[in-house]
Amino acid sequence: MKPIEEVTLLYEITNALNEHLVLQKSLYKVLDILSNSMNMVRGTITILNPLRNEINIEVAHGLTRDAMARVKYKLGEGITGRVIETGRAVSIPKISEEPLFLDRTHSRKKKKHQDLSFICVPIKKGKQVIGA
Repeated sequence: MKPIEEVTLLYEITNALNEHLVLQKSLYKVLDILSNSMNMVRGTITILNPLRNEINIEVAHGLTRDAMARVKYKLGEGITGRVIETGRAVSIPKISEEPLFLDRTHSRKKKKHQDLSFICVPIKKGKQVIGA
């Protein structure tokens, strides 16, 4: 991706986040933008519930509602749980070769998806990590 394309993508995402009063609608729009511009097959935005110490999928692209409901992590569990715990982004070149990738969405089971990459970045509110 060229630098001008990266800036354009960030601009589109910023506009999407400001477009709706309902945050979930904005987040779905962000995932659509990433899907269209970066050929993203699947994407999720997860939020930490600090009372339960549990991480749930808030919005998703390319997942069924059943898959979204099935996926829950504890803080520090799997890649998503570790990213939220440490506040550091992680990039996995091939999910089929990564033991920390828990595959709760069953991404590995489909042969055509075995070479998928996985990128997980923390979502912060101030200095506090609230999701990924």
